[in-house]
Amino acid sequence: MAKSATESTTKAATKRANAKTSKADKEDKPKRAPSAYNLFVQAHMKEWKEAHPGAPIKEAMSEIAVMWRDAPENPNRGKEPKPRKPKAAAGAPKAGRKKKQTPPPSSDAENTGEASDE
Repeated sequence: MAKSATESTTKAATKRANAKTSKADKEDKPKRAPSAYNLFVQAHMKEWKEAHPGAPIKEAMSEIAVMWRDAPENPNRGKEPKPRKPKAAAGAPKAGRKKKQTPPPSSDAENTGEASDE
């Protein structure tokens, strides 16, 4: 019985959320200007593709990124790269989600097993 009420509320909430962001709103918004790196990649990608036909794009991007490090257009040229954060272990929970913490074990004699000799 509560399931049907939840479904109708959820559907209504979803419709309202979808109605807020429409394509008309996105069309009115001005397009973001490309960064210096975007412009650099656009200019060098054409040259790289002509020099290496049939090569994977992944390879092109890695080579262009190396060229970008020393390019005069790069505003961060000559600076030390920022240190990267260590990757989380595969089994570790994500930072955004919190698990319910279990309360610490009680110090009562009942729960410790000492009272089990009765």
